[in-house]
Amino acid sequence: MKNNKIQNFASSLSPYPFYSLLRCHHTRQHQPPKSTEIAVYLGKSVTLDCFASGKPPAQISWILPDRMFVREVGTVHTVLSAIKGDYKCIASNAAGADTITYHLHVAALPPSISEGTTDTVIIQPGMVQKFKRILHNRNCSSKVRLADEGKYACVARNSAGDDVKNMKLEVEPQEPFINGMKGKSTTKVLAISYQTALLDCRVEGKPEPRVWWVSPYGHSLPTPYLGGRFQVHRNGSLELRGVRKTDEGRYMCLAKNSLGEASLLVELDVASVAEKPSFAVPNIEILPIKQGSGLLSLECPARGKPNPEFAWLLPNGTMLIPGARLQRFIHHLGNGTLQISQPVASDKGVYRCLAKNVAGQAEKRYSLEAGRKPLIRGSTGMFFHLKFMKQKSP
Repeated sequence: MKNNKIQNFASSLSPYPFYSLLRCHHTRQHQPPKSTEIAVYLGKSVTLDCFASGKPPAQISWILPDRMFVREVGTVHTVLSAIKGDYKCIASNAAGADTITYHLHVAALPPSISEGTTDTVIIQPGMVQKFKRILHNRNCSSKVRLADEGKYACVARNSAGDDVKNMKLEVEPQEPFINGMKGKSTTKVLAISYQTALLDCRVEGKPEPRVWWVSPYGHSLPTPYLGGRFQVHRNGSLELRGVRKTDEGRYMCLAKNSLGEASLLVELDVASVAEKPSFAVPNIEILPIKQGSGLLSLECPARGKPNPEFAWLLPNGTMLIPGARLQRFIHHLGNGTLQISQPVASDKGVYRCLAKNVAGQAEKRYSLEAGRKPLIRGSTGMFFHLKFMKQKSP
């Protein structure tokens, strides 16, 4: 009975505003959260919406992470690679204001290598092959050898995961090469009596070549071989232990496969006595740099048996072999002299001459310093007392 009276009372008041207030009081409104966390992959775009109702119509404004204020924009587009942080939307009219904040942060994206899972590259040996680094889009060059054949894996990894690309490198069939040379080549080797001599014969080829040596007396030594003082290693090198004067002569290394052949003639000389290089003058000298002098010569007078070979090491670590020229620096053949044309103060530093033969190595250093001519500074220094005496006339 009581409930019926309340319903009749409410019905009788339906034309009046009170009913609207009562109804609003009992109806639950869904309120959006005042802040939202958004994770975006690095480099991806994101759209932030801010649509509001109100009477009069709401004015929309944004406060960006860099504190910039943007008015009359309902939607914000951004790429997270540059801007991340808090985006605050403000909806306001004469009756009040409401806000919502989007918190944007970076979410790690696992790497992905876009090309196929397996590639096979077939190239010619000795060529400079360019490989593309997939992730960074860079090129690197490498001179390919037969020994570079095989499987390679590119691994891209970050905190979210990794990806792998496999590549197989194959070298085209080739005729034999000996010490990087094809066809016929010649070299000389000087050995010391009763020491060990190693005659190098590094062979490459596809299919794998057959390698053997022929001694001065016509004996054939296959690979591998071990007999007496002679041994041919699997890499093709011939080792002679306890070298004697009678071992002198021409040794021939031969390599052959179905595509061709190559040969290396090694002329072996045996010295009974060897002397390590040495210098008669001090091993280090300090020289001033005289600007405008035109030419500065650094000599390397090393003695030794047999005659040593020379190389110069510049202060920046660059090595000059005989006959080499680098800008104003020239290493002359034969005597080991280094010449510097038009020396300047920036040429200062330690210059090292390396003299080497089969018995050992020696070194001579020159320390070049910027020179300064004498300067008399006023009255400071040594005083001389001069006494003039009057000479009597006869």
